[in-house]
Amino acid sequence: MIMNVMRFTQRATIVALSAATYTYNVHATNFIIFQPDDMRFYEDWSPPAHLPWPWDNDVYPGEEYPMYSNLPWINKLRNNGMTMNNAYTSSPKCGTSRYSTITGRYPTRSSLLRETSWRHGTNPANAILPKTKLEDIDDIKDGNDCSHGNIAQVFRKNGYATGMVGKWHLTDTDGLNIEEIRSKIISCGFDKVEAMWPENMFRRWDGIEHNMEYVTYKAIEFIEDHADKDDDWFLYVNPTVPHPASDVATAIEVDCRVTIDGDYSVEGTADYMPTGWSIEGMTKEFGDDCVAYRNTVKERAGDGSLTRKDHSADLGSIWVDDSVGAIYKALNRTNQLEDTVILFQLDHGTAEKSTLWEGGIRIPQFIHYPNGNLPDTFDGLVSTIDIGPSMLDIAGILYDPIDPDSLYEMDGKSWWDAVDTSGAWNDRCLFFEILDDRALRCGCDKYMLLSSDSRELKNAVSYGWSGFEADQTEVLVDLCDDTGLYLDANPSRSSPEAVNIAAKQPDKISTYSALMKCHLNKTGAREATTVAPLYDECRLDELKSVYDALISGCSQW
Repeated sequence: MIMNVMRFTQRATIVALSAATYTYNVHATNFIIFQPDDMRFYEDWSPPAHLPWPWDNDVYPGEEYPMYSNLPWINKLRNNGMTMNNAYTSSPKCGTSRYSTITGRYPTRSSLLRETSWRHGTNPANAILPKTKLEDIDDIKDGNDCSHGNIAQVFRKNGYATGMVGKWHLTDTDGLNIEEIRSKIISCGFDKVEAMWPENMFRRWDGIEHNMEYVTYKAIEFIEDHADKDDDWFLYVNPTVPHPASDVATAIEVDCRVTIDGDYSVEGTADYMPTGWSIEGMTKEFGDDCVAYRNTVKERAGDGSLTRKDHSADLGSIWVDDSVGAIYKALNRTNQLEDTVILFQLDHGTAEKSTLWEGGIRIPQFIHYPNGNLPDTFDGLVSTIDIGPSMLDIAGILYDPIDPDSLYEMDGKSWWDAVDTSGAWNDRCLFFEILDDRALRCGCDKYMLLSSDSRELKNAVSYGWSGFEADQTEVLVDLCDDTGLYLDANPSRSSPEAVNIAAKQPDKISTYSALMKCHLNKTGAREATTVAPLYDECRLDELKSVYDALISGCSQW
């Protein structure tokens, strides 16, 4: 969808004439998207997803959600901002989730994936990491993900300084060195790309460890530099922590002066640093000594009595929280905090990563914007595809009919006008993709269309869950209790996802099947070289009147 050019005229009228509790500043000057990698979902952050697996299952770890986060700076964003109580990633993998965050589009919109799917005739498209990169494919309609179709490009074209630090994961790195990869990322809309890990830390990047001090230092350097220049800016912060591609417990023992960009610990070299990176809120209080600072991280994480995996996860969460605090302090110190939108989210769930169960797609998401006067919570269904439209909406970046390239079409929509309306977006339908499996959630209902060899279906059948059969690829579950409240994680009761009620609800199956076909049609490759994608949202209330022709034209999958 393209945002309406009359957006702010309409908003001003609504605020002036209504008795709304909240009023909004229509222009934020700075934006941060902060997205750690494979971080835990803590119970106190928002209703956590209900694990479908038995809690005492020996095959699957069945990890419980940690009860209390004990992360003061992330909780400061949450407590002084707005919590999205029903936030989801459009796809439960690192790269596919990041694609939807930076573009506002489903991963199957990727120019690389649409080209591959169209040429090979695969429908639905295989939503998988190697094909969800920001690449330009010249002979594909609307195929310029790098040079046009992402929010960094839109911010930059509208005069914002743009920066990225941390894990990228959205560029084909084959045969390229660090500087060549950095140049490609810059061509995708970023003025500055620092402390950049091209992808996970294995294969070519083996031996390069997590380094939150370096990532944070470079983020603050960007913030301070543009405060001095009085620029508006957008910063994409992607900590590599606590992704297990590199064990955090090992990484935290490595000299922080050893970075992805070089080793600054070697005496006698031009780049030698006698101490570590000077960061208020992390190392500065310890004379810039990273070892002394990191010892406090280890102390706060406790002894290693937990499993190695759990201990590393705790270390990583604390390390990330300190980074959030240091960036918060830098914003406050440079008088930019009040006018900066900070969106903090996880890239996906970790308990069931790579699956369409709630534990894979449901995420915490907080928005901190002091001048926005946001409500404490929003219960509507939101997705990573909504981040782009919402951020640009808050920035006041509008579609210019004189310049059709001023914006680009997205699958998501802005929640900026919805968050102060009780009940808004509660019955919205969201769609989810991974490999060739698909799911949707409409209100309390969740419908899944699974391939016969999907991990979700195989596990459900092997555990003998009610209503699951090896040849039954349609699943319907009720995610809510009798009062309509989301059934969050609780080991004392069984998971609603372990009960397939599809056979008992043929009318709903018919409706959701039609809605899913609409989505598959719109996100399919079509004739990618001659036909542009369709971006308007598939909605239940318009299904009969608008989509009958599309649905009847879809082949049964």
